[in-house]
Amino acid sequence: MGLNKKNLIKLSSVVGILILGFFIMFVLASTEKHSNKRDVEPEVRLVETQSVYFEDLAMEIEGNGVIESKKTLNVISEASGPVLFAKNDLKDGTFVRESDLIIEIDAREVENSLYTMRSEFLNTLAQVLPDIKVEDPKAYEKWYNYFINIDIHQTIPELPDISGSQEKIKLSTRSVFSKYYAVKNQEILLSKYKIAAPFTGYIKSNGIVEGSFVSKGSHLFTLSDAVNVEIAVPLLIDEVNLINFSTPPVVKIFPDNHQEEVVYGKIYRKETLLNRNSQTLNVYVSFTNGNLNSFFLPGNYVKVKIEGMMYKNVAKIPRHVLDNEQFVYTMEDGKLARRKVDLIAIQGNDAVIKYTGDDDMNIITTILQKPLIGMPLKSAGESIELKEEVPDLDNSEGLSKAN
Repeated sequence: MGLNKKNLIKLSSVVGILILGFFIMFVLASTEKHSNKRDVEPEVRLVETQSVYFEDLAMEIEGNGVIESKKTLNVISEASGPVLFAKNDLKDGTFVRESDLIIEIDAREVENSLYTMRSEFLNTLAQVLPDIKVEDPKAYEKWYNYFINIDIHQTIPELPDISGSQEKIKLSTRSVFSKYYAVKNQEILLSKYKIAAPFTGYIKSNGIVEGSFVSKGSHLFTLSDAVNVEIAVPLLIDEVNLINFSTPPVVKIFPDNHQEEVVYGKIYRKETLLNRNSQTLNVYVSFTNGNLNSFFLPGNYVKVKIEGMMYKNVAKIPRHVLDNEQFVYTMEDGKLARRKVDLIAIQGNDAVIKYTGDDDMNIITTILQKPLIGMPLKSAGESIELKEEVPDLDNSEGLSKAN
């Protein structure tokens, strides 16, 4: 059944409306795309930069340690008897200077025996002198002068030189030599009843009061040197390799919280056995605390700075800028770049690198998240110019007309 004229007109109207609707939607979509179109510029990141300067640099190795006495002496009694004198009752911490008398044990019995032996020795010499005078007047004069210079209250002098075999035989048969050495042994024994300080230091002891009895072989005290001291400083192998040991390296020593108090020492020895737990090697810094400065007494914790080798054409950069200890990020022509560097040493928060061949290198000290080589950068010292947005002229004219 064919369409009548009325239905045909309705159908044509519907089709026309649909076509017109599609056309209007297309035009509006095109207009919106055109009006929203902008020039998308790459994001410019703001970073901190630092210029790298290469120069000759003396390495300085930092460490720390505890001051210890260079000499510690454990004193054992070689005599027995009542104590006549004990400095400050040998209380722990007693300070003594070199040659001060520390302890004296009653030696009267030993002293009397020594006088007896000296008298016997003199008596023996007196008996042999007439025989020597007859046989050798020249030898007699020598032995007579020796005899008259002996004082039983003083140390026996050394025997004169023996000039001939007859003289030696004569002295031997009269037991001159045996009695002389018996006197010498007794003098040595007597010297053990008085103990003086061989060096300036501090006593560590349980205490001995005057009048108490001391037995032979008992421990009396420990004397620690307070003037000549040293510090064991543990260093990593890489740090040890930065030190030139051909001459004693100079060391600056200071307390942790008082850096104005400074003394200087030197390294005279180092260990050859590596600590397997810490993988460190001890170097020993020696110095003299002649004024007995309390900051540098044994037991104090101190910091040290050791003079290392001199390197030419090197630079110090912040340690955190190193990427995998081989690379650094730089800014070149406003873009991010990556350079390989030759690392010499890590020192605290700094890294020391060799000359890279570039005298004008700016490293990036800002920590970058997801760095992309070639991305645009601006230094924090520069201002970032934002591109001014230009309004869409066509769209503006359309709006004016609409108004």
